[in-house]
Amino acid sequence: MTSEKLQDIVLKALEYGQNGKTRACNEQLRLIYSSLQTHPFLLWESSQVSQLGKSIILMLHLDLIDDEEKSIGLALLAYLFLSKGIQNEEKMPETDLCEMFRIRKDRIILLKSFDDFFVDSLQEIYFANEKPANREAYNEQRKAVLSRVPLMQFSDIFDIEQDYPNLRDDEFLLETANFIEMEDEITSDNIHEAILLHKTLFKYELQRLKEGKTNY
Repeated sequence: MTSEKLQDIVLKALEYGQNGKTRACNEQLRLIYSSLQTHPFLLWESSQVSQLGKSIILMLHLDLIDDEEKSIGLALLAYLFLSKGIQNEEKMPETDLCEMFRIRKDRIILLKSFDDFFVDSLQEIYFANEKPANREAYNEQRKAVLSRVPLMQFSDIFDIEQDYPNLRDDEFLLETANFIEMEDEITSDNIHEAILLHKTLFKYELQRLKEGKTNY
């Protein structure tokens, strides 16, 4: 499959999904999934890479793949593609603020909807040199890294706020921000840590994908 063909399929899947045409959407999503299994980097350098990430979120919401481990792998792929889209926008001579808003919101949706799918990877990053001595220590590590995911969401919200002080009156983002602020004390250190964690998770998962270690 060519990159142009895949781009067309991705846009069709998103359009069908938005219009509630579930059967037609699923047909396109299965083609996307098949393409990902053979050529995960086909749209890596494309301006549509973030839309590919969005289509994977749709796969997950529609339970297209009935396998938890593969669903986790797909969530990590979606994270990579959305993050790559953000990087692409940041490198542009003039950032498209509407596009950046969309991609960051999609990444927040991903992290909020499937937060537990990121625990294994974050645990590997945070506790790479600290293997848990027992089950209790293992569970404490997982609890600790899961608590960082809302802060990763908030760092994207914080970035959106720099361009849109009231988050464009987006109900989902406003509710998410309010909930996180009620649960966590947000400091500049928290946000800085979350930004670094985004960068680390991206590099970690990109390397795993290049090595063929991502199971999806």
